[in-house]
Amino acid sequence: MVLGKFAIIYTLAFLQRRCFLNYHGLIRLSSAANVSFTVSITVLFLAVNVCFPRFCVYLIISRTRLFKTWTLTRSLTIMHVKEEIIGILKQFDIGYKFSYLPLLPRASVLIPLFVRSGRLYTLLTLRSKELRTSAGEVCFPGGKRDPSDHDDVDTALREAEEEIGLSPDDVQVVCTLFPIINKTGLLVTPVVGFIEESFCPSPNPAEVSAVFTVPLDFFTSKEDHHSTYGVVGMSGLLHSFYFVDTDSGSQYHIWGLTALLAILVAVLALKKKPEFEVGFDSEDPLAFFQQILHRRISKL
Repeated sequence: MVLGKFAIIYTLAFLQRRCFLNYHGLIRLSSAANVSFTVSITVLFLAVNVCFPRFCVYLIISRTRLFKTWTLTRSLTIMHVKEEIIGILKQFDIGYKFSYLPLLPRASVLIPLFVRSGRLYTLLTLRSKELRTSAGEVCFPGGKRDPSDHDDVDTALREAEEEIGLSPDDVQVVCTLFPIINKTGLLVTPVVGFIEESFCPSPNPAEVSAVFTVPLDFFTSKEDHHSTYGVVGMSGLLHSFYFVDTDSGSQYHIWGLTALLAILVAVLALKKKPEFEVGFDSEDPLAFFQQILHRRISKL
């Protein structure tokens, strides 16, 4: 009799671990035409629930505790990764180092970062084909400065809210990186900030056709990378990536300034040298970008 009870309890615990005693498990079994087996398991569960209610409660409590422990561990891992990356990136915050620059048309982009399963990701947008400039291109959220914007950070946050519905309150701004003059003569300042992994974008269809996320270390791999020299309006190498979004199946072409900024943030945040030539010193990128900036300004 004792052995029989032990066998039932052991069987129940085994099935519990194999997910047969949850709703989705029963549905899977039913859909597989194992109706009789499903009924048998259900009857066994009900019988044991009646005969050994304490044990069933114990199983539920145990699983709840394990879930809470997993959730806490996951949260601590995300916090640790974020704190480490923030500490690294703050070292490259330009502050007011470039306040001496002449008055130029200014723009800002937000480079949103988040942690998923211990891995760093960034968020990108595909611009609407109806736009007058850079139509159909992949970009970070951003745009030109408005007279009402106090600084570059304000511009980046405002544009991100307008384009993808990201509230400024949901962005933990980490740093602003060195500005770059783009092919149209705009002085573009990258603003790096953390967002929640759970953020659900609401793209403005007048400006954005799609929103997708990319692992940041993708921009250090040579597998989907191409580059070329001598492109009009570009200084140094023109980088290009082809990324396939597994969620939608869509392929995106990430190139130009967007690709350069993604590589730069990946190099700084991950402290990882890319597998391809980047065209700047990955250990001291500030000197390179400062030189390029001064060269472009001298030609204005």
